[in-house]
Amino acid sequence: MNPRQRAAVLSADIARRLGDPEHVRELLPPRQQFEWALGLADGIPGIALLHLERGGADQPARRTAHRWLSEAVARARTIPGDAPAVPPGLYRGVPALSFALARAVLISDRPVKAAEHLGDQVRAFARALARWERQRRPQDGACVSIGTYDAISGLAGLGAHLLDDPCRFGVLAEVLTTLTGLTAPLRVNGRVLPGWWTAQFQEGLAPATVETGHANAGLAHGVPGPLALLALAREAGVTVPGQDAAIQVLARWLMDIRQDGEDGPWWPRTMVLGPGGEVVPRESAPGRPSWCYGTAGIARALYLAGRALDSAEWREAAVAALRAALSGARRAHGGPAADRLKDAGLCHGWSGLLQAAWRMADDTGDPVLRAQLPWLAERVLELADPDDPFGLVPPLVQHGITSDPAGFLTGAAGAALALHTFATDTAPATRWDRALLLA
Repeated sequence: MNPRQRAAVLSADIARRLGDPEHVRELLPPRQQFEWALGLADGIPGIALLHLERGGADQPARRTAHRWLSEAVARARTIPGDAPAVPPGLYRGVPALSFALARAVLISDRPVKAAEHLGDQVRAFARALARWERQRRPQDGACVSIGTYDAISGLAGLGAHLLDDPCRFGVLAEVLTTLTGLTAPLRVNGRVLPGWWTAQFQEGLAPATVETGHANAGLAHGVPGPLALLALAREAGVTVPGQDAAIQVLARWLMDIRQDGEDGPWWPRTMVLGPGGEVVPRESAPGRPSWCYGTAGIARALYLAGRALDSAEWREAAVAALRAALSGARRAHGGPAADRLKDAGLCHGWSGLLQAAWRMADDTGDPVLRAQLPWLAERVLELADPDDPFGLVPPLVQHGITSDPAGFLTGAAGAALALHTFATDTAPATRWDRALLLA
């Protein structure tokens, strides 16, 4: 079999292994009920995305998706009132389940009552967070919190969900207006810093001072998330005053902080203050080319900005950087490099790079990127493990944390989705990768 056929077989096998919610739950470590019911990264909504995507042309898969979503809704209704509060970001809480239900609406083309009800709550969450952030005064030295604006917990992720909401226009405009405000410079102690500078350490995003804080460049937690959303919303016809100017500021910043390496251009994960008070890259060499913090995610956001504002310079820079990242990944894969990709998952593994590269190759028709897709798929395929309950080598421990082996962001469900895209060579019918702000 060729790589596409093998990808189709493995994706189908993983979907089969993830068919029964109760059986899957029994194979996973114990967790809070609200985490299982309302988790896009590692709960029921994320796994449902795999079955929804396959259900576009497969009635049994659609029935399996319905079973998973029904399980999520039922569990969500029984969460006790004194359960720990769940921050309402795209990956946790009501928006996570709402996002999955919205994908069901896309493939069924008919209303889903639960989706309508949860959509009201998501709009309320997004509006409240946007209004809270607009009270911040960067001109007086007040730093933004990453969880306010990022793709995982903040407005970029909520806005990505709202792009598919038929009632989106008013609240999405509020979200976009708030994100344009990120470009207002931060002024503190006579120093002018990027408006998205945060008083948080990179590791764990723990509180820090302005001087020990950073500007985050990763798509998961940095300004590429808002940049991608602003660009996608513009293409969808949702615009607010200052949106184009904000896209320009964010895209130019990414262009300015590019570094030159052995394989070509790359981006640091973070920018920090140097000994002399200047803003400098914290990293001196490219890390893994992942979705979350690597070139794959950053290049995609820059490309979307270039497409939205018709900037050939940004589009070409994005393609060149992704080509370099793939070249570096191939070189590192054959050697002892510590920063090479090792997991199959979407967040910081091969599947996220595969999905980002597929989107870029599909949009640009770039022959170099397209030629790399089979090799990337092979890296996921070589991590297949028929003896593992979910069909893949489990994620490695990262900084003492064991990632979820079954779910969407780091586990088998997300890997199977990327393999499905590659196998069919067709854009996802559910636009599941909107949760990654790739489309």
